[in-house]
Amino acid sequence: MTGDYRFSTERLVYFSDAVVAITITLLVLDIRLPEGVGDMTDTQLWAALLDLGPAFRAYLISFAVIGSFWISHHRKFAAIAAADGRLIVLNLLFLLMIGAMPFATSLIAENPGPLATALYAGALTAGALMIAAIWVYARAAGLTRADLPPRRWRASLFASLAVAAVFALSVPVALIWPDPAKLMWILAMPPALLSRLGGGPVSGEPG
Repeated sequence: MTGDYRFSTERLVYFSDAVVAITITLLVLDIRLPEGVGDMTDTQLWAALLDLGPAFRAYLISFAVIGSFWISHHRKFAAIAAADGRLIVLNLLFLLMIGAMPFATSLIAENPGPLATALYAGALTAGALMIAAIWVYARAAGLTRADLPPRRWRASLFASLAVAAVFALSVPVALIWPDPAKLMWILAMPPALLSRLGGGPVSGEPG
């Protein structure tokens, strides 16, 4: 597969959306009711639901991260006019990271310790870096739209790299202090917001 042949991004985007949707569905399927829930008193049920707290937290974190990645992917492909073989490979590598999120989420829900937290942060780092790689390659290969403002391209690249940096820096922290490492992930929100505000949309894209 080479990067010479160019075609529409429509099927690539539809396929990516389907993978994201299935992944989010799999996240919630991993949260299961405790055994014997039908025979529990309200007090017992409440205690059992509280025991599911780590699973719910992991689900919410992963939902937010995948949602953020999907928004970034959507906005970038609104500015990418065509695809080629290399772009498809990069996109598949991004989807590989997305598809692994249910496993990573289950891992951090069942064992929120140093190693699991570091592995989870590493997976998120890889996902953010793949989005950045898609964006850099698309421009270098001349696949972006002619009306893409340079400021918009730079702001979007900065956001993806900043998110990757936050997760990457949290990996060594997680190996010593897993809870503070999770709090560090909140720092990934401002770069995403800056990307949303900076540069202006290309024609036909929501602002």
